Amino acid sequence: MPSVATRVPVAGTWARARQRFFRLAPADESSVVLRHSRIYILPSRRGWAMIATLAIMLLTSLNYGLSLGFAITFLLAGLVAATLLHAFRNLAGIEIRPLAASETFAGGRIAFTLSASGGERTREAIEVRSAGTAVAVADLPAGSAATLRLERAAPSRGLLALGRVTLSSTQPMGLWRAWSYVHFPLAGIVYPEPEPGAPPLPRGAHGHDASAPGMGEESEFSGLRDYQPGDAPQRVAWKAVARGAGWYTKEFDGSGGGGPISLDWAALPAALDTEKRLSRLTAWVLAAERAARPFALRIPGAALPVAADRDHRRAALTLLAMFPAERRP
Repeated sequence: MPSVATRVPVAGTWARARQRFFRLAPADESSVVLRHSRIYILPSRRGWAMIATLAIMLLTSLNYGLSLGFAITFLLAGLVAATLLHAFRNLAGIEIRPLAASETFAGGRIAFTLSASGGERTREAIEVRSAGTAVAVADLPAGSAATLRLERAAPSRGLLALGRVTLSSTQPMGLWRAWSYVHFPLAGIVYPEPEPGAPPLPRGAHGHDASAPGMGEESEFSGLRDYQPGDAPQRVAWKAVARGAGWYTKEFDGSGGGGPISLDWAALPAALDTEKRLSRLTAWVLAAERAARPFALRIPGAALPVAADRDHRRAALTLLAMFPAERRP
């Protein structure tokens, strides 16, 4: 019976072999160049049909002594062998690197972007896919790079990893399928789904209500800044856009809308479970941003001080997204 010391190296060797051939773990670096050791080739359905046809032609030529049959069979066999080399060359040397992963709320879709470069040769009909994504097909002109976009559904909050990516090609003629695996540690953040019809924001530190007269965001307007993707539509200076002056976002001094507020896990009704609490806090974070109100966030195990910028909003939503499902207050 093999000892424990013998079984451990065997298990380690098997794990390394599985990682090398199937790329199950996200161990690839910032960029990967496809070499011969990472490319696999097998006949496609059309290729198997062609090989079977050639085998029948060869047997028939042998049986009847057909010289012309031998010539045609070996000519077509050489064509099939040549297409194998071209299928390999269509993938070999491609450089692929991860770019970014988007953010979304539960129930939305996460977009992952990759960059692919064909080097000195033009690559045709490169198919890129990952688990749960549609196939992206791209041609890579020589000396240029293309951006590939893969989208996955995000049903629940937390980190959503891209997973293993498969690059494949059946060019030319579709007789062979060449493919390669890459696995980057690329993941997007899925925020909790905001509670539909959430209650109004809590009262501010001075007891003001966010809906009180005179507490709108225009009362503390302090200026304009350049528009940045992700800014709330309510804060866009639409009059400036209509005049053709460009895109700007309104800024406030932080006291508009009732002053700072505290979004506290412990202050929520005890009847709410973990996911409903996260959903309500998410809705309040978004409402505080729309009203330009600084807010603090307190949840079990973490807290954020009072602030009101976009980084603060993202940090708050990330804390809520990464809150452990099994944790209880």
